[in-house]
Amino acid sequence: MKKFFTFAAMLIAAVSINAQEPIPVTCAEAAAAMPAQSGDETADVYIVTGYITNTNGTISKGQQTFYMDDVKGSQKTLQGYWCNLPTEEVEANHPLNVGDKITLTGKILNYNNTPEIKNGDVVILERATVKIDTIEVSVCEALEEGSSLNDKDYSDDVFRVFGRLKGTDAVNNNGQHTFEMACGDEIFKPYNCNGAEGLELGKGDSVKVTGKLYNYGGVIEISNGTVELIEKSGQEEVIIEATVSEAVAAVMALEKGAKTDDRYAVTGFVDSIATPYDEGYGNISFFMTDNMDAPTYDFEAYRVSVTPQQAEKIVLGVKVTVTAALQRYYKAATETLDEIDLAETVAGGSLKFAGESAVINVNNDAKSLKTIENGQIIILRDGVRYNMLGTEIR
Repeated sequence: MKKFFTFAAMLIAAVSINAQEPIPVTCAEAAAAMPAQSGDETADVYIVTGYITNTNGTISKGQQTFYMDDVKGSQKTLQGYWCNLPTEEVEANHPLNVGDKITLTGKILNYNNTPEIKNGDVVILERATVKIDTIEVSVCEALEEGSSLNDKDYSDDVFRVFGRLKGTDAVNNNGQHTFEMACGDEIFKPYNCNGAEGLELGKGDSVKVTGKLYNYGGVIEISNGTVELIEKSGQEEVIIEATVSEAVAAVMALEKGAKTDDRYAVTGFVDSIATPYDEGYGNISFFMTDNMDAPTYDFEAYRVSVTPQQAEKIVLGVKVTVTAALQRYYKAATETLDEIDLAETVAGGSLKFAGESAVINVNNDAKSLKTIENGQIIILRDGVRYNMLGTEIR
């Protein structure tokens, strides 16, 4: 009997530990509780009370992103990243606004040294009385207004920005649109904006983009706003056919971080997989080359949209054509990482198989061994060495 009661007491204690109440803290205390290592999160769950100090004022799939502080103002002490709003607020389309007092419950994450609660739960304590104006502007006026914002800040007012697409439109798996609009050499970027179902946008189309302006590292955006088509451009799209080396040359002629206005159909061989097929997003990333005997690893087909059946066929040596706009991805060197200056396709490109393969498929009982020598794939079969094109190496 004593053993039974001891076990029962241990079980109750374990349940109590697992069901412990969230720890109540201020925004400042939540920031102090952030783990030291980037990417780590706390073991404990916290319930943080504070005021909304910065937000895009947009609900997406029942969630919203915002910053909090212990007093009303503009201090960004804790970020709530795509956190869950109360059902009734979502159904009424009542997003959080600057000045609202809330509690936010979740674990505290160190996201690049920013304290953050991701996908936490929001309870609204007080609503602030705010008047949000909607201002109609051109692309040039939006850029001028957005340049007055601090980095990672949203505008207080909502803007309707009228203009034309500078280049192509990238659509993610959620049907959200990302593209560029221009005022001279300056770029305005609608990012992950929602449009009508089946909306197709192309270079030169006239659109209206609605949302709060956002300064993202000096790039002025409307993030998670809405986009409406006003008028098709009437221009027929020209897709430029290119080899891998031609695509790399075109990209390296761009400014760092820039992308092409036109789409390219780039044909080459898959020489390595950068990121395996992701079932959730339906995409895969891989490097391409013109010659499997001398892979260059300077062109990445980035997050290409494929079906599971296509993904199974994307193997070393298969010849493919990827159609997408091109971009020059640049990241400066740090103390621990080398500089990255890479040509790649814009995410969301399409793929077709070119009907050729540099991989030799042998259907008999002889054994073969595949190795890598000096960066080159070598197939050893019956004592003879072949490259990926099937040429005997002496």
